[in-house]
Amino acid sequence: MLKTFYGAMGNQPDLQGAVALIAETLASRADPPAINAALNRCMVECRFPVRLPDIFARIPGTEAADVDAEKRLAWEVVEKFVDKWLRWNDDRTSAYIEKGAPPISKRVIDCVRRSGGWSLYLRMTDTDFPFAQKRFFEEWEAWTEVDQISRDPSRALVFPELKQLAEARTMDRLERGRDRDPAPTPAAPISPQKARIMKAIANVGKSKRP
Repeated sequence: MLKTFYGAMGNQPDLQGAVALIAETLASRADPPAINAALNRCMVECRFPVRLPDIFARIPGTEAADVDAEKRLAWEVVEKFVDKWLRWNDDRTSAYIEKGAPPISKRVIDCVRRSGGWSLYLRMTDTDFPFAQKRFFEEWEAWTEVDQISRDPSRALVFPELKQLAEARTMDRLERGRDRDPAPTPAAPISPQKARIMKAIANVGKSKRP
């Protein structure tokens, strides 16, 4: 089966015995119809070279296949939503969603935003398609972990070590400020009239001395 597959696809592994090892590994994970279905998908979907992880991801009923099917279904939702509900503003500088659009999942919205935003999808050409799809798939696969981190501000916003260091420096500055003597209060300025009176009093005292 694999020899026929690589005969059609080309670029089979060069290492001696590699194809036999791939066949043995696949046989331990799935039955022949499932493996054949995965190879048929690889012929349509994969670029060279096709290796074991590519085949595993397309075996029906496996976790990898479920994730792959899920993200492709989500991509179809995005494509249909863009075609039916997205419009340009008057200046064609940003996209907006028309009123009455059905709700879509938070995961889809987050993945669209992190992969470029609705405007990118609305202006997507055939040339842009594989790159936009790849970015969306990457965000889809990373979404669960990103969402978990975003729920913990200490992980999402500030590294704990930096936060502790900043707090320690703040306390140190406060302690140093308490140890210092307060600065002397500057004397209030004397008006010219008061200065003349004080000078006259001082001169009177001098004139009475023998």
